[in-house]
Amino acid sequence: MTHYRTILVVMMFLCILTAPHVYAADILKQIHPYIRVTGEYSDNLNLTADNQKKDFYTTITPGIRFSNMDAQSGVNLDASAGYVFYNRYDDLNYFTANVNLEARYLTSSHFNFYLRNAFIRSDDPREREYFTVTQDNKFVLATETQRAVFWRNVIEPVVEYQFGPENRIGVRYRNNYYRSEDIANNDSIENYIGPFLTYWFNRQHGISLDYGYTNGYFESDPDLNGHRVGGAYMLRFTPRATASLKGAYTKQTYTDDLLDYEIYETSVGLSYQFSPTLSAAAEVGYYWMEPTIGSKQDGVTFRVDITQLDARTTYRLSMQGGYTQDLFTSQNLGFREYYRATGSITHFLDRRLSVGCTGSVERAESEPDRRDTIWTAGANITYLPLQWLQVSLGYAYQQDDSNYAINEYKENRVMLSFTATY
Repeated sequence: MTHYRTILVVMMFLCILTAPHVYAADILKQIHPYIRVTGEYSDNLNLTADNQKKDFYTTITPGIRFSNMDAQSGVNLDASAGYVFYNRYDDLNYFTANVNLEARYLTSSHFNFYLRNAFIRSDDPREREYFTVTQDNKFVLATETQRAVFWRNVIEPVVEYQFGPENRIGVRYRNNYYRSEDIANNDSIENYIGPFLTYWFNRQHGISLDYGYTNGYFESDPDLNGHRVGGAYMLRFTPRATASLKGAYTKQTYTDDLLDYEIYETSVGLSYQFSPTLSAAAEVGYYWMEPTIGSKQDGVTFRVDITQLDARTTYRLSMQGGYTQDLFTSQNLGFREYYRATGSITHFLDRRLSVGCTGSVERAESEPDRRDTIWTAGANITYLPLQWLQVSLGYAYQQDDSNYAINEYKENRVMLSFTATY
């Protein structure tokens, strides 16, 4: 029922946004059907240490794109559904789907409405973080060791009241539904609600406050009630540079009290806008985690993000360190000490030809003394021989070095894709 309710909400929001502003003929001009045919080869389908399965598989995906976004309102939609054919292991054949939606509606009364929705149906052992793009190159920590179809739908509406150029008060809700056809996986449902406030006393000094409540249901693990309170003081040195002092407290309570823990953290940060297309932000801080059972964990936290987005060259560099909470995934690993660096770059040699590369390294540590270091690297080239036809060739490599030999794996993957758009 949750899935159908989500679809209904999305359709209603689309109708509300588009009907008052554009005529049916204009809508039709903004709809672009496409079909994509992708061939892939993997030398380790299940990301296992032994008995690797190799196969070539083909994905045929018709889809549709729609966009009427402007400064006040609109919708960006990319939806597709198709079928995956395995050459050797045809028992793995399945239907695949992806939907990405972004919508907003800013009213003259200063009440603003935003909506994001992400839906995926896939059997890939590594799942990309939702609400991220391919260039972010960010994946959840949990990794499957068997090809199994899963689907996830995340819907996140936001309502806010804007009472100044940068002042706003609002609330965010998120429903995150995960389900897998593998009985060994941990199906889950997340319901999150979070009020927030941002207020600038003047051009130099501002504060932000937020609270988040999480109710989590897990099929085979204890259920979760989580609370997080955060705040920040912001000091704007110049229109381009802003410093911040942040603090947060998190309390995770499970139906099994033995899993409860609390997190305290504080940090200082600086963001700088070098140009309209180049921005950077950095934070460094400290955290300490106190579990009900077990030893206290603490350490330094840091985060660095650099983003360059222009017409010819785009790149994203990101680093984070300290900890992560792997919740609502196939394994639901929970709290982990975690460090990650990711990067991607895309460069247009001319308006029809582009090249790109991605890379990442992640390190996760958990009790009892498990350590995993995950490496990835990839490259791709994209060419538009015709205005309506795109051809892409890519290669990807990933490897897990673990002190538990059963968790280690290596994979090489090659992809060739043709996309025709009307």
